[in-house]
Amino acid sequence: MNLGFVSLPAGPLILFASVLAALAAGRFATRRTTGDDEGASARIDQSIFNTLIVGLVVARLVFVGRYLPGYEGSIGKMLDFRDLGFDLLAGAAAGVCVLAWIMLRRRALRRPLLIAVAAGVATWSAASAAAQFAQAPQSVPQVSLVDSAGQLQPLARNDGKPLVVNLWATWCPPCRAEMPVLARAQADHARIDVVFVNQGEAKATVDDYLDSQGIRIANSMLDPNLAVARAVEAAGFPTTLFYDARGRLLARHLGPFSRATFEAALERFYPAVPAQKQEAAR
Repeated sequence: MNLGFVSLPAGPLILFASVLAALAAGRFATRRTTGDDEGASARIDQSIFNTLIVGLVVARLVFVGRYLPGYEGSIGKMLDFRDLGFDLLAGAAAGVCVLAWIMLRRRALRRPLLIAVAAGVATWSAASAAAQFAQAPQSVPQVSLVDSAGQLQPLARNDGKPLVVNLWATWCPPCRAEMPVLARAQADHARIDVVFVNQGEAKATVDDYLDSQGIRIANSMLDPNLAVARAVEAAGFPTTLFYDARGRLLARHLGPFSRATFEAALERFYPAVPAQKQEAAR
């Protein structure tokens, strides 16, 4: 989602909207039940926030536990939730447990809380469906790009492998942060084509950056006119697109990946494709 010059992943915005809907519905239901009782409204708000916090903490802990090697023993990386690494099922289960406990202890809050939860879930479902529907196009753009040897090559591989396309630029701090992660993943997953498409920069700029960082990648391509970004309606960088072996879009991701969240994405979208190391070379 693009807000002026700021591009944000849809997930956090959908969560924010869902929480606002739950708070508004909870307060409305409380006032219908108790009148203008600010104490009751405050208790509803606190219950919603407690549920949200516990759910997020549990979701993060379970995700980190599942992909612990991806955090390389770094407490800082484990705590850095900006990679959006959360186990939604575990978080939802924890939230349900918190809500059940609150409603058992405070019967007066049951109806407002149920209405709040219903409003939040409805908002989440509707917004998620709208975000999914808005994704276009649904196949690999039919464009040709300049490869590292200066030759024009089609973006679509047509080699029977799944395709991951990463749109990036050297001036983009999140792109720079995730580049070593994706380079390592490319080397570890020979059965998946990971293609790096630089947006709007010259070959010398890209080469200088990769050389200065000691990053070696295959499938490095240049898109000086931002043709791919326009074709997929990218809201910002980095944008990563996941296609199946037939070129159909499975998902898109706005923002940087950590090693753990990228491995989780590959497991989710390509469960039948085992990891196989290859030699990375730019």
